[in-house]
Amino acid sequence: MLAASKPIAFLHGRPGPHPMHGAFARAVGASFHPVDFAARWHDIPLPAAIRYWRWAWNAFRFPYRRYRAVLVEGPHVWPPFGGKAWGVPTFSLLDNETLYFLQAGFYNKWVRWGLLQAIRRYDVLLVIGEMQAQLAHRLLGRRCPPVYVGFNGVAEERLEALGKLRPSLEAPIILFIGHGGASWRTYYKGLDLFVEVMACLRAHLPEVEGWVVGRWAEAEQEALLRRYPEAPVRFLGPAEQIQGILGQAALYFHPGRGEAYGIAVLEAMAAGVPALVSEWTGAREVVQRVWPEGVIPLSAQGMTQAILRYFALPVAERRAIGERGRTLVHTHYTASQAIQRFQAIFHQALAACEA
Repeated sequence: MLAASKPIAFLHGRPGPHPMHGAFARAVGASFHPVDFAARWHDIPLPAAIRYWRWAWNAFRFPYRRYRAVLVEGPHVWPPFGGKAWGVPTFSLLDNETLYFLQAGFYNKWVRWGLLQAIRRYDVLLVIGEMQAQLAHRLLGRRCPPVYVGFNGVAEERLEALGKLRPSLEAPIILFIGHGGASWRTYYKGLDLFVEVMACLRAHLPEVEGWVVGRWAEAEQEALLRRYPEAPVRFLGPAEQIQGILGQAALYFHPGRGEAYGIAVLEAMAAGVPALVSEWTGAREVVQRVWPEGVIPLSAQGMTQAILRYFALPVAERRAIGERGRTLVHTHYTASQAIQRFQAIFHQALAACEA
């Protein structure tokens, strides 16, 4: 009874949590705290020794006993160890690149070892999407904590505007939406594959154009265009209102490598633009329900062929795919529905921990 009267803590990254994660945390009544609340490290460059010391200091200083449970944005290393020491359950909200990068061998052996040790010590994994659940079970095996699966959704005010769009889907304009300032983000989002596939497509579809919306470092843009000089790709920069861009696109293409559950995929579908994604893009489960051929392996050649098959379809069939996607997102993948699902799995997990 005493534990039930205590609040929930939410530990998040800087400068703040992802908007969807923040909405999840507010829905369960959590109080917000930076993961480096006592000694800052999360968003500043530091020597490894100082960073590790600050991890330990945050772990030592956090007042676990004030809380019924601690919800953590991502698989941060120190919270589960402190939670075990003080007997307070810790829940990791997994909706990022970590699990895929562990599978792909992206980290060095010490980082990999440390992350696996930490993730195993969380009491619960609240994962966003079936892809994350699959990766967690594959990586952790019998030592995997209980896994509960949620999803992301599109804000209702966005859905209202997107629902009014009627893209023609005729001109071969292929869209990619995402942000990245470092090379690992290019890898994670699959932007390099997008540019490579656009270069391959040009030989078969000379009028094709690839549009990239989002903040990307100029150095990354220049490196990609030097590598694939024939790629017909335009970097449009960030756009607050994407309706005009979506209205001109014939296909949304997202070849992610562990892209957790990109809301951009859902927004494109909500606008009636068919989406084609890699098998390691979290929103694949939504695309699969609409158009099974829209989920493809991480292969530039295979992706090129899949896009050519799409553009060989009659425009009426493309529109039918787009309308099925629109209906599915508007009826099953709203932000309110995602929040309700998160509330349900959080309280289910908490009850199991306290049983």
